[in-house]
Amino acid sequence: MLAIIPCFEQRSATLKMSIMVQLEKYWNVFRTGLLVLWVRLLLRLTNLPGVLERLSSRSARVTADEAEMKKMVYYVDRWLELFPYNQKGNCFPRSLALYRLARRRGYPVRFHCGVRKGLAGLEGHAWLTVESKTFCEPGNIWRGFTTTFSYPPDAVEPPEVLSVDIQTCNRWNPKANC
Repeated sequence: MLAIIPCFEQRSATLKMSIMVQLEKYWNVFRTGLLVLWVRLLLRLTNLPGVLERLSSRSARVTADEAEMKKMVYYVDRWLELFPYNQKGNCFPRSLALYRLARRRGYPVRFHCGVRKGLAGLEGHAWLTVESKTFCEPGNIWRGFTTTFSYPPDAVEPPEVLSVDIQTCNRWNPKANC
């Protein structure tokens, strides 16, 4: 009889752990759905830089967890499959939601939008990169697009030549030595 009690306790602990794993999974699915909804609302209320600023939060983790990020990508893709953004594709809300999730998990991702000329006119696409490599992007569709917007913007300093005071060199003034 005493041998049965440790076995029962072990099953009870395993069952509790299994329930906790399932609860965490469904909680993540629910939160991901709320994030997709929040992104859609933000896009209606503010401009893209404002949306990205709101989605850019401090990292909640120091180390990135690739397995967890893959799960989050799967959840976002399923939500957008159930509730598509538009008929042409879900890349825009997908990239914005994944931008938020990746930033919260410690990935230094950048958001990009681009255009290309298609048969019916201009086509657009949105994607993420980490250190100039695509991040969680299915396929190579992004390669054909010219980047028109990136966030966070490059921190490139203007050349020193452009910092010359314009008033000091006026070609219309014959006395100025340009």
